[in-house]
Amino acid sequence: MTSVNFDPKVFDTPEFWRNPYPHLKVLRDHFPVYHDELHGLWYITRYDDVVEAFRDNQHYSSKNLERSMALVFGTTMMQFDGEEHTKRRNIVAPEFSGRRLEPILPIIEKNTQELINRFSATAAEDLAQDFQAKGEVELIDAFSSRLPVKVIIDMLGLPQEDHDLFHEWYPAMMAGLSGTPEEREQGIESNRQFHAYIDKLVDERSKRPGEDLISKLCIAEVDGARMSKEDIKAFASLLLVAGGETTDKAIGNMWVHMMENPEQFEEVKRDPDLFDRVFTETMRITPPAGSQQRDVIKPVDMYDQTIPVGAEAHFSIFAANHDERVFDHPDEFDIFRNDLYFGRELRSGYFDSGQASHLGFGLGKHFCVGYQLARSEAVIGSKALLKAMGSPRVKAGGKAHIQVAGPRNEPPKLELEFDVV
Repeated sequence: MTSVNFDPKVFDTPEFWRNPYPHLKVLRDHFPVYHDELHGLWYITRYDDVVEAFRDNQHYSSKNLERSMALVFGTTMMQFDGEEHTKRRNIVAPEFSGRRLEPILPIIEKNTQELINRFSATAAEDLAQDFQAKGEVELIDAFSSRLPVKVIIDMLGLPQEDHDLFHEWYPAMMAGLSGTPEEREQGIESNRQFHAYIDKLVDERSKRPGEDLISKLCIAEVDGARMSKEDIKAFASLLLVAGGETTDKAIGNMWVHMMENPEQFEEVKRDPDLFDRVFTETMRITPPAGSQQRDVIKPVDMYDQTIPVGAEAHFSIFAANHDERVFDHPDEFDIFRNDLYFGRELRSGYFDSGQASHLGFGLGKHFCVGYQLARSEAVIGSKALLKAMGSPRVKAGGKAHIQVAGPRNEPPKLELEFDVV
């Protein structure tokens, strides 16, 4: 029996949200299944156990999302299990992977270039003209938080001139998922405003569909089933928030890691295609989402403990991605590590060669449908940034810190300077 103690009050401290990994290692090593009585959660923290839990639809249910996500977004496919989830996912998933993604790539490239043009000295009205002239930029606000929203606006066929509205709505909706009661109310109100904004568009495109994603969702069907109007609006909300938040954090964190690992950055500058590896390792070491939670619908026996029916299980992605049982030196950023699978994201955990996939997009049936879009945005956007800035560095006296997912995360900053050509 372990003599190590763990105080769940640590989960409420700023120190935990700045750097959760040492605390999660204590859980992995000594309490691989930990009952947090203070917050009413059961933590599962080892990689193999988290992978198995993600696959297990017999003991765990995603109905818990009705208590958080559905309150803000409305009903989405993420909160369904079994046949209902599969039916809804099959309607939308083809639009986000494989050949269906190819028409979206020019949109990503176009929006990336539009943002890069903010660095051009010829665009007098553009804020980024000052960045180009000064040779400095705060990358999060000027780029990583803007690119994914612009891409999603184009995908949904919404007017880019309303970008600031969407940019205001999506962080409020995200904060509403796990924040204070006031933030929850603001998230619900922002989602209501977004739904009112697109309500007539859904009606119009049901009758006169175009090539945008809303139109495709209006007419798409699987086994004779179509998404309802409320389904479409809720999915658009989910796409705006999940797509924006994931890609925003990924790009920002990729560049912080590059600044903190100059030797690896030199390799990337010689071969920008290595940004694919930068993205994958970033999703492992600093994933945008720290966990997923499930309702327990059948008793789960693990490590001489039983998680009872009605409990809420916390699948810790942060902890699993840093499990030294799977990844050598898991707290070190290394785009050349040989224990991580660097190809297309996996839904199964392990690749045939024994390499493990990161769990940043979840796993199994609830694997993130937007994974390929997020990867493409982050890699294409980062290549364009590298071309624009050449050899950026952290501004003297400037800030560069990782975005850690959670209700108490610090506002991200990445203040760079570069030589003006």
